[in-house]
Amino acid sequence: MIDQILLILLALYLMKILLFWSGSRRASKPQAFDSEPVVTVIVAARNEETNIDACVDGLSRIEYPPKMLEIIVVDDQSTDSTPELLRAWEGRCAGLRVLRTTGSLYDLHGKANAVAQAVEQSRGEIILTTDADCVVSPAWVRNTVRQYAPDTGCVCGFTLIRGKGGFNGMQALDWVYLLTIASAGVGWGFPLSAVGNNMSFRRKAYDDVDGYRGVGFSVTEDFALFKAISYKTKWKIRYPVEPSTVVWSEPCADLHEVYRQKKRWGRGGVDIHPVGFGIMSIGWLMNIALFVVPFLGVSPLVWIAALAGKFAGDAFLLSRPLTIFGIRHLYRYFLHYELYYLVYVTLLPFIVFLTGKVVWKDRKL
Repeated sequence: MIDQILLILLALYLMKILLFWSGSRRASKPQAFDSEPVVTVIVAARNEETNIDACVDGLSRIEYPPKMLEIIVVDDQSTDSTPELLRAWEGRCAGLRVLRTTGSLYDLHGKANAVAQAVEQSRGEIILTTDADCVVSPAWVRNTVRQYAPDTGCVCGFTLIRGKGGFNGMQALDWVYLLTIASAGVGWGFPLSAVGNNMSFRRKAYDDVDGYRGVGFSVTEDFALFKAISYKTKWKIRYPVEPSTVVWSEPCADLHEVYRQKKRWGRGGVDIHPVGFGIMSIGWLMNIALFVVPFLGVSPLVWIAALAGKFAGDAFLLSRPLTIFGIRHLYRYFLHYELYYLVYVTLLPFIVFLTGKVVWKDRKL
């Protein structure tokens, strides 16, 4: 009986993988519109003295008509040298404006407050957001804007993780895996998630949901806005597996940072689309079963087959984006990733519901 249950879970898990694989392909149908609307790039920065120079240097290299581009970096009450470093960039980066958060807008906190204040002072028809520990390519803005059909309200892109070694490699695979699932959700018409370090939206779509004021506070403000545009308006969403819109980010430095990141993402994603919740539950059950059933008398051969089947399914889902992005070398860290994935997916519900407040940039939210 236990053997049969495990094999049924494996079958459901592999069906889920196929659903994600095909959904991601649907989300990536070629689309290119030649237009040059006014664009605003917004970056919220708090205590980013280690990363801010590389971030702004990347922004300074964006290839887009200068009169149609503004770049707003918001210093969110940094206590390190971030403000001084930003001031040094003023005048060197075309279109750069440096703002500093003042108070709480619409009772918002953290990054949501910083981004909302920047949007209030921006002029872009299309607004792109990234993070201060990210580096964008020169073509990032132009190729993101080309994804906007007249009925498109939000476009998300992939963020890839830099760094070498098993710890960074497993994070890199994890991001590709999770963003492929996010892309697949859009492909099938039930958007699941978004990450604000490579996200954009049409101002009209933002206004249609009353912006962050209408969305309210969330520990994952980007996902909350994405969800509002997805489900409360008629605007279309794009989430292509597209190398020309990739953003590069730094990995978490240690397990403590990983824990905080996963906790924040998990807490913000508790109200995911019901279809997505059901599909994700299959993944959680599969993972926990692989831990538990060896103690319940399952046949060792069946357990090995289930483990191998899960690994094969995950490798298959990763194959397309890794090939498109030219990073198949990350497969060398696949075993690191699978062990990491088994542990954190199993523990995530307990971390989300049984621990304290989320911490972001030394603030409890």
